[in-house]
Amino acid sequence: MSAPTTSRLLNDEKSGPHSASVAPSAEDCGPDAPYGHRRIEEAIRDYARSDPAAHAIVTSGGRPLSYSRLAGQLEDVAGALARLGLGRSSRVAVGVKDVPTAALAIVAVSCSAAAVPLDRNLAAAEIETRLLPLDVDAVCVLAGESSAAETVARKHGIPVLELIREHERELPFRVSARCDLGAADGSAAGDAAVIFQTSGTTAEPKFVPCTHESLLASARQVRRWLRLGKDDRCLSVAPPFFSHGLTFTILAPLLSGGSVAFPSSSIDVDPSEWFEALQPTWYSASPTLHLAISERLAAAPSPPAHRLRLAASGGARLPESVLLDLQRRLGIPVLEHYGMTEASQISSNLPAPGPCKRGTVGIPPASTVMISDGDGRAVPPGEKGEIRIRGPNVMKGYLNGPEHDRDSFSDGWFRTGDIGSLDEEGFLTLHDRVKEVINRGGESISPFEVEAAALQHPDVREAVAFSVPHPRLGEDVSLAVVLRPGAALDAGEFRRFLSGRLSWNKVPRRVHAIDRIPRGPGGKALRRTLRGLFLGR
Repeated sequence: MSAPTTSRLLNDEKSGPHSASVAPSAEDCGPDAPYGHRRIEEAIRDYARSDPAAHAIVTSGGRPLSYSRLAGQLEDVAGALARLGLGRSSRVAVGVKDVPTAALAIVAVSCSAAAVPLDRNLAAAEIETRLLPLDVDAVCVLAGESSAAETVARKHGIPVLELIREHERELPFRVSARCDLGAADGSAAGDAAVIFQTSGTTAEPKFVPCTHESLLASARQVRRWLRLGKDDRCLSVAPPFFSHGLTFTILAPLLSGGSVAFPSSSIDVDPSEWFEALQPTWYSASPTLHLAISERLAAAPSPPAHRLRLAASGGARLPESVLLDLQRRLGIPVLEHYGMTEASQISSNLPAPGPCKRGTVGIPPASTVMISDGDGRAVPPGEKGEIRIRGPNVMKGYLNGPEHDRDSFSDGWFRTGDIGSLDEEGFLTLHDRVKEVINRGGESISPFEVEAAALQHPDVREAVAFSVPHPRLGEDVSLAVVLRPGAALDAGEFRRFLSGRLSWNKVPRRVHAIDRIPRGPGGKALRRTLRGLFLGR
C-alpha cells in the first residue's frame, strides 16, 4: 500500500489583521476537561472507568450500549484485527447498511486501523471507485445483510470480515474471517483513523484522511461550542458515513461522556420517536431534513414533549423560514454551523449566552479563518473573498495526488473554495462556492441570492439556482423549484414576482418545476446535475 501524500504543514503563526480574531473561550463555552488523550479509544476508556454503566449508544427497540460495553467492543475489534494481521496503517472499509451498527463499526475500526466508511446507498460501480484506489486491506459487512460492498470485495479478491451480532436486539458484534491477512503493522499514532471521500459536487472526488488528533480537536470544539456534557444525548440522523454525521453527531457526544441515539429510520421523521421516546437534548441535520421535520411538526395536532435544548444545521444554507418555524414549534434555538470534510467543524453559532447572529455561521476560533482576495491577501471586514482556514482540525493533505494539495494549500492556509465575509464583530457569513458563482457576461451572480428570493414565494418549497450555457453571455441563470403540495407554477407570473426582488440580470431565464432536488450525501444541491438535466431547455 502506498503511503499517504501530505502537504506542507499548517503553521502556528498569528493570522493577518483581517482574519477572525474574536472567539469564545473555553470558560465562555461551559465546562471543559483536561484533554490529554491522543487517541479516540483513550477517551472512551476513561469514561468507561469513571461511569461504566452510563449509556453511550441508545437505539429504538434495542438495549442501550453502556460505556463499559463500548470500551469492550473496541478491545474485541482491536484483538480480532490484530489476529488477522491488520494494524494501524491498514485500511478497512465498513460496508454496513444498518446505521447504528455501521456507526459502532466505524468507531471501533478507527481505533485499530484506518476506517473507510462506505455510504449504504452506493451502487457497486461507485464502491469500486472508493475501494480500488485506496487499496483497502479488508471490507467489513454485517452478517445477513445483502451488500454491494461484499459483492465488490469478493469480485476483486479483497478479504471480507463478517460482523456477527451476539444477540438480535443488541449492538455488540464479533468479527469473523476465514483467512490470515498478513503481518500486523505497528505504525505511529498519527496515522489516519478515518478516510472520507469528498462528495464531489463541484470537482473530482478526493480522499481525506482524518487523524485521531484532528478528530479529537473537532470533538473538543463541538463540546465547547454546544456545552456538551454527560447528561446530553444527540439524536443522530445525519449519515455516519460522512464527516458531519460521524464527527459532529457521534464522536462529539461520545468524546464528551454523553450518549448518541439512533431512531429506527433517519429519513422518515417521527417526532414521537425522535424527540419523546429517545429523549435527546440536541440534534444536527441538513436543511433538507430540517424542512421535513418542520413540515411534520406543522401537520401534528400538538407539539411533541421533548428535552431538546438546541438544534444545529449544517451542510448547506438553512432557509430563514424553516429556521424560524422550527424555533417557534420546538421552543429551542436552531444554530447554523459551518464545516467541511477536510476540516470537520470550522465555525458555529452558540447557544445563549454565547454569540449568535442569524444569517451567519458564528464566530470562528481565533486565528483560524481568513477571508482572502485573489492574491491570497486578507480583505477588510465586510468584504467578500475566499475562505481560508487552518488549525488542528484541518487535514494535512489528500491521499490521492500531490496536485490536489498544490491547489488547496497556500502559505499554511487551506483554501476552502467557499466565498464568505467576516463582519466587524467576527461573525462569518457564507455567500457562495467559488465554482458555483454564475458568470453572466462578466457579472458575478450569487445562486444563493436568487434562491433566497424564490423561497419568498408562498408556493415554493425548495429552490436551486444554477448556470446554463449562453451563446453571447457565456452563462445565464436558470432555476429549479419544488412546489408545495397542490400548487401550480405560472412561469411568467413567477418571473414577475422575482423581478420585484432581484435586479433584471439576476432573474432566471428559465424556471423548471421538478419533483425533487438532486442532492449529495451531505444535503448539498447538485447544481451540475441540474445543469445537465436542463441543458438547452
